[in-house]
Amino acid sequence: MERDETIVNGPQISEHPVSEHSVSEHSVSEHSVSEPAESARPPVPGGMLLGRTALVTGIGPGMGRDIALGLAAQGADVALLARSDRMVPEVAAEIEAMGRRAVPLQGSITSAEDRERLVGEVGEAFGGSLDILVNSAFHGGEHVRFEDADLSRWRRPVEINHFGTLEFTQAMLPLLKESGASTGDARVVMINTMSVQHIEAAAGSYAASKAALGAVTKTLALELGQYGIRVNAIHPGYIWGDSVKIYFEWQAADRGEDVPWQEIYAERAAETALGYLPHSSEIAGAVVFLASPLASCVTGVAIPVNAGHWMPPSA
Repeated sequence: MERDETIVNGPQISEHPVSEHSVSEHSVSEHSVSEPAESARPPVPGGMLLGRTALVTGIGPGMGRDIALGLAAQGADVALLARSDRMVPEVAAEIEAMGRRAVPLQGSITSAEDRERLVGEVGEAFGGSLDILVNSAFHGGEHVRFEDADLSRWRRPVEINHFGTLEFTQAMLPLLKESGASTGDARVVMINTMSVQHIEAAAGSYAASKAALGAVTKTLALELGQYGIRVNAIHPGYIWGDSVKIYFEWQAADRGEDVPWQEIYAERAAETALGYLPHSSEIAGAVVFLASPLASCVTGVAIPVNAGHWMPPSA
């Protein structure tokens, strides 16, 4: 399952697809498990992105919103893209309350007609250039095992998560190149997933589409560096929020009437090094870092942002 701000496939559950396994009672008892956070952490204010422009796709009540607010809190003006206007006006108002400019946009990353129109709208709003592109729109795929899958339905996540993201990035490339030419520093951040490293049964359609995106992210970093464009990715795991809580409640009910959802949370949190599931507002901080001058020499990297749920092998 997926995080809940999707603009392409309706409400989802968590960034990390549903796990079919759970840790043992022993492993839970061996960890100090933190209680879930009750609310989002406010974005960290600052001025690292003053004078910069950003575009965030996949604006919704979770990750997309938090990324946009995090960038605005550091001084960026932010364009907000979603397929509907369900959340964009509210997020735009929050950004404007910070004293930054918000540019509401509506369209699909998979539509050639929309992409052409959106390039014009973003270019007009930001003076013909774009400093930061955050690709957060996605499709959560189907949660079904390979042997039972209708593989024709695996094409849709690939069309959106892989080709849609690449086609949208390619469409915005002239604006990013203009920024790179004038400032020597433009950024693309891909929102990927831990699912491409932490493999789980029945998550194949989603993981495959994101794994393809992960591989080509490095290709883009290599090829676009000559234009001053840095290309990186973050890989969240479970993202704590209302949608994940609902999913844990469903899992608890499936186990039995006396099982509280907190028990499911504790099992998942115990799988992490830090003993908790991060909120989307925390994960957004990693995007702000990759968009900031602090990451000026960072390109082609994939940062696990999952409280230590999965760690890459040592170099």
